[in-house]
Amino acid sequence: MADSERDNFSMSFRDERLRAPRRQMLKVLAMYFVLMTVAVWALLSIFWGSTYKLEHYFPNVKLYVYDFDSVATRDAALGPSVVQYLLSTLSSPTHLDVIVRDPAGKTFEDVSREIVGEKAWGAVVVNANATSNFRSAMAGTGGLLDGEWAPSGAISLVVAGARWYQVVLEYLLPYMGRYMTTPVLEASHQAAASFLSTATPATLAGLSPTQQAALATPFAYQNIDLRPILSHQWAGAAPLEAGLIYYIIFAFHIAIFLFFSRMPLQMAMQKRGVKLRFVHLYLLRIAPLVVAYFILSLAYSLINLAFLVPVDGNGYADFGPQPGFMVFWMLNYITLGSLGLAMEAMLTLLTLKFFPLFLITWIILNITSSFFPATLAQEFYHYGYAMPFWHCTTATKHIMWGTRDRLGLNFGVLAAWCCLSLCTIGLFELFWRRMGERKERKERAKDVEGRG
Repeated sequence: MADSERDNFSMSFRDERLRAPRRQMLKVLAMYFVLMTVAVWALLSIFWGSTYKLEHYFPNVKLYVYDFDSVATRDAALGPSVVQYLLSTLSSPTHLDVIVRDPAGKTFEDVSREIVGEKAWGAVVVNANATSNFRSAMAGTGGLLDGEWAPSGAISLVVAGARWYQVVLEYLLPYMGRYMTTPVLEASHQAAASFLSTATPATLAGLSPTQQAALATPFAYQNIDLRPILSHQWAGAAPLEAGLIYYIIFAFHIAIFLFFSRMPLQMAMQKRGVKLRFVHLYLLRIAPLVVAYFILSLAYSLINLAFLVPVDGNGYADFGPQPGFMVFWMLNYITLGSLGLAMEAMLTLLTLKFFPLFLITWIILNITSSFFPATLAQEFYHYGYAMPFWHCTTATKHIMWGTRDRLGLNFGVLAAWCCLSLCTIGLFELFWRRMGERKERKERAKDVEGRG
């Protein structure tokens, strides 16, 4: 290596000539470290808070109770026992919001519509003739299902698992099952004791295997999931959780890529001392996004289809697989628009220096709204009902598994986000253009004063 080349790499970081830039660099680093520390405390606290003490908010979870047994059978043993016990749980610190409903004029289909329609999170249905079926079985006059004793038909625990499977399958159903242990056991003991108090030794000796089974287990319960996620459909969890985070990161990269792709054009115009018309500048910002989001959303939708994610609502939606895929694609398209256009707007306002901080904020605010329902959090988290992630996941659950249909609302809110961001992109561009023009006027005024 020549001496001149060696001299080019001989400066020390502590060289006195680097004092000013070194101080500036350290100042910038310190500022970013402070900002990131504040962001960690402020933003991650929001997400952590959404999962903090979930059981504390269980009283917000409505649980309907329907006692059809007492309506159909005089001196019912099971229905009153279940209702009385469930009402007694309201005095405990952690409980579900038990609401006893009048069963008059209701059918199981009516209850199912209430649960799918999200009037309540679940329902305990003490089925009609639960007590009389036991008595008929012990008398040998009926109460059987295909010639067998089926005690689980006495009570139905009704839920819609796909609504929020994190809550329904991991919290609600286990709680409902725990609630059933005591009243079912008490009612079973009461029913068995009532039979045994009048039975003779000869009667007991002559019990058939079916009657013995009924006496051993007079009552039990069964889980009924009205909107189940089938065993081969769990790939559908990906676009509801981490998939959306990846989606927003892709939108971030699109914003960065298009930002740098415009730089040669802007530098060429700056050298010539000219500027684009505002309309042309605006179109230059928006037109590539429309194409990029269209292609990326199609790819994202096809990946879900490749892993056999259902797009027909499991037969519960008003569309089949082909139109369902188009609805899914357009949902992903407008979701990407609502997420990406917001980042385009903030890239304009914050510039490239502080734009990554908005990415973190945007992800946290959105993902917090889609991991757990705001029902199980403080009222602050109700902001999530307006976030793109919430509307995307809600619509996706309907497209995949046929949960409550809110497609009109979901598409409307996502479109509103797109419109808001389109407006703010224009406003922020105008803001910086006005700032640049004001700076140029000041510089020209200084030049005039200097010449004078």
